[in-house]
Amino acid sequence: MIELLGEWSYFFERFIENILSPSIIGAIFIGAFIGYAVGILPGLTAVMGMSLLLGFCFKLPVEVGLALLIGIYTGAMHTGGITSILINIPGTPAAAATTLDGFPLARKGKAREAIGAVITASMIGELISAFILLLALPIFSLFALMFGDWEIFLFCVYGILIVGALSGKDPVKGWISGILGLFFAIIGLESLYAYPRFTFGFTYLEKGISFIPALIGLFGLSEVLTVLKEKEPYVISGERGFAIINLSLILKNIITIIRSTLIGLWIGFIPGIGESVSPWVAYDAAKRSSKRKEEFGKGSFEGVIAAEVADNTTLAGALFPTLVFGIPGSGPTAVILAALFIYGVRPGPLLLIERPGFLSNIVVFILLSSIICFLVAYLLSKYAITLLSLPREILFPIIIILCILGSWGVEFTIFDIFIMFIFGVLGYFMKVYNYPIPPMVLGILIGKITDLHLRRALLQYSTNPLGLLIRPMGLIVTLFIIILIYLGRRTIKVHTAS
Repeated sequence: MIELLGEWSYFFERFIENILSPSIIGAIFIGAFIGYAVGILPGLTAVMGMSLLLGFCFKLPVEVGLALLIGIYTGAMHTGGITSILINIPGTPAAAATTLDGFPLARKGKAREAIGAVITASMIGELISAFILLLALPIFSLFALMFGDWEIFLFCVYGILIVGALSGKDPVKGWISGILGLFFAIIGLESLYAYPRFTFGFTYLEKGISFIPALIGLFGLSEVLTVLKEKEPYVISGERGFAIINLSLILKNIITIIRSTLIGLWIGFIPGIGESVSPWVAYDAAKRSSKRKEEFGKGSFEGVIAAEVADNTTLAGALFPTLVFGIPGSGPTAVILAALFIYGVRPGPLLLIERPGFLSNIVVFILLSSIICFLVAYLLSKYAITLLSLPREILFPIIIILCILGSWGVEFTIFDIFIMFIFGVLGYFMKVYNYPIPPMVLGILIGKITDLHLRRALLQYSTNPLGLLIRPMGLIVTLFIIILIYLGRRTIKVHTAS
């Protein structure tokens, strides 16, 4: 409690210092612009942008370097949903859930309202999550110890089941898609003994299937192929211009924003999962509690806000295990952890005692970056909407070029371009036969994490399998999985009867 009160006193002091510091504000602005470019271009991720700038941290003071990295992350998360809304291609992997309702809203001529709602709600969620981080880190850090390898594995399975159940009318097709994604993820050298799996003698497959080319193919190229099949391609209607900030819409969905913020914090709190799962859980919670469930999947502002707020607030939650245990809660926090080691900052339970005011600095950076990134996203929204609303005859060749460059830029290999084309064709046939794509994307993204933690848990409890099954937190997550499967069966029966 002493550390908590101390951090609050440091918070106000550091807030005044940082807001008056040109170097801190400048670093966040630069990070926001870089993050905007990363988020708006399919194939680039927040982790990629942060990793590329990590080398500059050697030459920067610790506060400036961390402010730059947090600005990049926040900027990418703020704008990753823009391409999801306008062209049905997630700008970042975390924005995949936004495609479910964002693109239908754009086709209804409500793209500007959707983008305005997303960037405003994301800013509010980040502001709330930053204050919760400041309050809760000294108190609730011990809860992370309750999640071991078994619980993380079960939570990943729960995420796949949620996405499968939400992405279409038939949950079974969604679950099949998710399981196929898990299968694709384990192709290559396994993580414990480097034994090749499903490589069939091809050395290129030993490194596994890169997530970015698969994502670009499933969402980007498949969308191009699907539209080319149509005699009259759709157009994004509505006037071009800046995003529309509708405060009444935000107030109408304030409960959704708060709930999604808490979900993003909680899932970020679980080491190793991060923002790949939180948008789907928040979307599921919003749909179950909504009075307009029939709008979800057809163009719901509530669904878009829930997904985007959750992926933006996961950073604050992921900082819990990163700062307290030195275990990154997500990909971006892994980069932040690397930066901490560069600066000689030792994460751990004694961090608040050894470096008083350090947590307050992080919270202030999140607060400032959320506001600055909102301004950047709003001021540049006009140009993004104009670019992404071009006629399909002009836009699609650009998209294909970006798909190729985005795939090639992961590891600069032609093989990744082939992977992109293969998954693009696969995504096209999945759309033809009504198999949802998002579950496969999530399966590929968290497949290695799921496999690693399952095998670790089985090794730890190889002499006592029953002990694995009766872990308290594991039992709770298992109960949620059983309930979700039961509800999925009921959905199938209703769909079959109708």
